[in-house]
Amino acid sequence: MARQPVLFEVDWHTCIRCGACVAVCPQPDDFTTPFDTIAVGVDCDIACMLCVRVCPVTAITHRVSERVIAAT
Repeated sequence: MARQPVLFEVDWHTCIRCGACVAVCPQPDDFTTPFDTIAVGVDCDIACMLCVRVCPVTAITHRVSERVIAAT
């Protein structure tokens, strides 16, 4: 069975750049932006949504990516 990664988006007007999303993210350390947030516009194949749940100002949203990852 295949699963689809997600793409995260950050509302930069709402984000307080607290780094909470980066702190809980299981992705490698380079899955970030220069603004202490998770990467945007980059496929996230883990899609655990921890970053979305931990954001204190609900600035992170996501959408399903067009790319499909084969399940292992």
